[in-house]
Amino acid sequence: MTGPPDTIRPNATAHQTGATPIVEPAAAVDKGGSDRLTTRLRLILAVVLIADILDLMDSTITNIAAPSIVREIGGGESLIKWLGASYALAMGVLLVVGGRLGDRFGTRRIFLMGIAGFVGASVVCGLAFDPAMLIVGRLTQGAFGALLIPQGFGILLATFSRQQLPRAFIAFGPVMGASAIAGPIFAGFIIDADIAGLSWRPMFLINIVLGAAGFFAAWKLLPRDTPRRDVSIDAIGASLLATGMFGFDIRVDDHPGR
Repeated sequence: MTGPPDTIRPNATAHQTGATPIVEPAAAVDKGGSDRLTTRLRLILAVVLIADILDLMDSTITNIAAPSIVREIGGGESLIKWLGASYALAMGVLLVVGGRLGDRFGTRRIFLMGIAGFVGASVVCGLAFDPAMLIVGRLTQGAFGALLIPQGFGILLATFSRQQLPRAFIAFGPVMGASAIAGPIFAGFIIDADIAGLSWRPMFLINIVLGAAGFFAAWKLLPRDTPRRDVSIDAIGASLLATGMFGFDIRVDDHPGR
């Protein structure tokens, strides 16, 4: 009978010395030092890859879909520029903060929040009736993606042994490369298929299925970890970074030739 998710236990010596806690896998690591991946580890790797696929595909699908989107809800050239820039801006600003939030509140908790928020933002994008709603949805997608992606690497480092990690990371190159290529192809297929007369909208709404599968698999499989309340979040630094990147994007959009 399957029990509750394993707990990732901080190393006691680290707490005694005041050093950064070392996170030890509770049950997933092969104690014999083998690089063999158990079924549970393969499933954990699949969950992390699903999150990365969602992020990478959604960062590229609007490259093809932008003209169709503009024809339906308007927005002109400005919307075309901000479909991708809004996602990248939110992701870039919050990526480091997302990693710190995982340290403070637990990687499992933030991973689940990230994937749930990403799916919710995808629904907003798929139901958008004007450019403003779509841009808000894309910003929110990028923000929750920034919570989601850093936790995946933390989960792998915590649950895989040193011998197993290379086998896990080998999967990332082909999967990420295929996802980058598949994003625009998938968008073109969805638009041509015009499923139920929805045009470009299903390319966002399909994230409900993929994200829900990833969420429930993560809930079942990911080990619980111990939050570290001593970790601080640099809100001022993140705000300054956001201001700088936003100003840079505005400058580039206003003067594309410079």
